[in-house]
Amino acid sequence: MKFVARLFMTACLAAFGMSAAANGERGLTALRSAFLQAEQYIKQDREDDYFALANTLKAYPLYPYLQYQWLTNHLDDEKSVRAFLLDHADTRYASLLHRKWMAHLGRQRQWPTFIEYFNHSKDTELRCYYAQAQYAGGETQAALESAKQFWLSGKSLPPACQTLFELPQTSTWLTPDLIRQRFRAALKLNNAALAKQLLTLFDQRERALADAWLKLHEQPQLLTQPEIWRQDDAQAGPLFAHAMGRWLESDPLAALSAWDAHAKSLNLPAEIVADTEKRLGMALAFRRDKRAYAKLTRFAGDDESAREWRVRAALNQQQWHEARAAIADLPETARQDDKWQYWLARALDATGQAQEAAAIFQTLATHRGFYGFLAAERLGRDIQLNHQPVGVSAREVDALQKSAPFRVVDELLAMDRKTEAAGQWWHAVADLDNRQLQAAAKLAQDRQWPSMAIFTLAKARQWDDLELRFPLWFNKQIQDNAERNRLDPALVFALIRQESAFDEFAGSPAGAIGLMQVMPKTARQIAGELGQDWRNDFNLLNPDINIRYGSYYFNKVLSQFDGHFVLATAAYNAGANRVKQWLPKDQALPADIWIETIPYKETRGYVSSVLMYTLIYQRRLNRDGLKIADLMRTISPG
Repeated sequence: MKFVARLFMTACLAAFGMSAAANGERGLTALRSAFLQAEQYIKQDREDDYFALANTLKAYPLYPYLQYQWLTNHLDDEKSVRAFLLDHADTRYASLLHRKWMAHLGRQRQWPTFIEYFNHSKDTELRCYYAQAQYAGGETQAALESAKQFWLSGKSLPPACQTLFELPQTSTWLTPDLIRQRFRAALKLNNAALAKQLLTLFDQRERALADAWLKLHEQPQLLTQPEIWRQDDAQAGPLFAHAMGRWLESDPLAALSAWDAHAKSLNLPAEIVADTEKRLGMALAFRRDKRAYAKLTRFAGDDESAREWRVRAALNQQQWHEARAAIADLPETARQDDKWQYWLARALDATGQAQEAAAIFQTLATHRGFYGFLAAERLGRDIQLNHQPVGVSAREVDALQKSAPFRVVDELLAMDRKTEAAGQWWHAVADLDNRQLQAAAKLAQDRQWPSMAIFTLAKARQWDDLELRFPLWFNKQIQDNAERNRLDPALVFALIRQESAFDEFAGSPAGAIGLMQVMPKTARQIAGELGQDWRNDFNLLNPDINIRYGSYYFNKVLSQFDGHFVLATAAYNAGANRVKQWLPKDQALPADIWIETIPYKETRGYVSSVLMYTLIYQRRLNRDGLKIADLMRTISPG
């Protein structure tokens, strides 16, 4: 009787599923409810109830997602996993399940099945399991070659790789020299933790030398004590060069003094000397040191980054003839970038060739971008936005929306599972052509998902639809908080566009949260200043709170730098203390030069983008209060 009752219930549920699927939005609501109940059955390990209900959902777009969740807890059910990978091969969940299943097979050492399904993934753990499978299958040499490659990476590796290193025949290739190479590779990647783990593999003499490497890696200023690094003359040069590279990052002037005192006596290889001198030159340029240009002129070589810093070293000192020479030494493709065309025009103008400079500025002023806007300001012209909407039809957008991958997206959004929906979105757009990507960007806009519209349009490499790229979401919150904190709303829009692209769930590796990427520690401090309770850092996911606190904080930073927009923007990204260190020491600098010579590439790009976005948003908001000259005041010495 129990079997008959369950069979009857299953038949009724199946009939319910077909009925729900046929009844439009009401039917979808019922299916969503059934989906949520089935998820609960998975969590409660009620398998019979789960299968009975899941059977009614096979036509529902989220059925593969549901079955994936069940299979994740039943990876030992090989028959069901194989069937899922075959039946749902085109879904995102097939690749996710495949990754988990392969790791499971590796842990269980089910090598024949592992080899059958291994797709030569770039995943390190799976590749190490594959090498183990090769070893178990008699392909000893191939397995040991793979082990050697992983060993020399200098990276911390998953346990699957450690097992590979412990294979019986490892001793045939794990020589003292390879141990030393892995140790040095780890230090080169600043993986001191791995280097310390390797110490136990050295003999007594090698251990003493390795200890010296570690000590100098962590305290490179100890180069002033030659007795530490001259323990072994054969290694003294490489050890000195490694520590010198580390010291350059924290105190290039002291490092330069030690280099001048010891480098010649060590008979270092010419390539190490040239590389270290180049890095010294770049470090001096970061510090706006007058010696940087000459050193980079001698040692930049073919390093494009070093050549660019040679230009910046000349700009730092406003040596315009030298700047022209350095720009001329850049590769042809780089010279044609708006950035270097702008600086060439600035150099020409400063060296008495105003007509040639004006011709370049006139061309740049037709471009939408930071340097185009600067050029327009120099000519006294309005900036050019060159807005051009994408040319896809409503029918193309509708066809995309009705396709199976985007139906899954819609259901996940309906379930308020935006993170899962984002993963599905990128699966859905992965193989679209350029026109379909533009349609997808419009679809994201229709779904009130501005961040995804922005990123999808960028994937299509379409830059001219400014309504898609620079949306006006959260307008009321931005306007209210801009007024409250005496900020131009265009600036707040620009900060949000740069920080999160209007993704209220955005997070950073450093822990910043939400639209304006506010740090929880900062939020707690602001809450205290505003006399508000702060009990949950995830309140920053609320757009109202995030914009309120982010605007308040930017206004504080702006006040700290006497209302200087460029300095405050740099500080919002890199911190006020760093910006103070970057201020010129002896003479004032034009703001465009200061921005170009910010040591951090990320912050250089950040400041120029926020400036550009502010001017674009000012036009989008039909405002005209901000002028480039007001935003780009001269930077005074600190």
